[in-house]
Amino acid sequence: MGVFERYKARKLSGETLDLDELTSADLKTMFIDEKKSDYEISQLFEVNMSKIKYRRKKYAITIRNSILDEYLLVQSEAAKEMNLKTKEGLLVKENINMIAKAITHIAFRNGPIEDMHAHPNNQLSESDMKTLNKFMVNRIAYVFQLIIEERWIELDFLIRNTDRWYGHGWDDAEPDDGDTRKIIELMLKK
Repeated sequence: MGVFERYKARKLSGETLDLDELTSADLKTMFIDEKKSDYEISQLFEVNMSKIKYRRKKYAITIRNSILDEYLLVQSEAAKEMNLKTKEGLLVKENINMIAKAITHIAFRNGPIEDMHAHPNNQLSESDMKTLNKFMVNRIAYVFQLIIEERWIELDFLIRNTDRWYGHGWDDAEPDDGDTRKIIELMLKK
């Protein structure tokens, strides 16, 4: 029994459904997975359809976002196939230069280091930035070379020993997409 049917059963048993108790997960399941319209959901909760539309907008529950989720989070067979083809096209030796430069920008240059460089006190000179950028690009190129060439023993050694000797006491990593999802959404709107 789906989410919509469970709510419907509760209503048929005499319970008054309260829209404030409808979770975003249940609303998403009904609208996206069970393909229930705003009208059907509004009738179930005995509210104006605009209240359902408002809640969906508030929680960003749209067909567009569900498609983005399906592909970016690889949630379907078609998405898995596309993801694998993308991996095969991306992880080739010819792309090491592009990957290393992009990762350097994502993980290093487009962050606090840029603020330090652009600050009026100019804590980092152009020469310093050039040296740091080249170092980062070269090291990241090496890591991706190991990945592309599937040199897992060397990569494992590099990662485990670096963590053991240098980064083990650091704060835990918190994945940060750098607003990639928002950029993709903006590009799709155009």
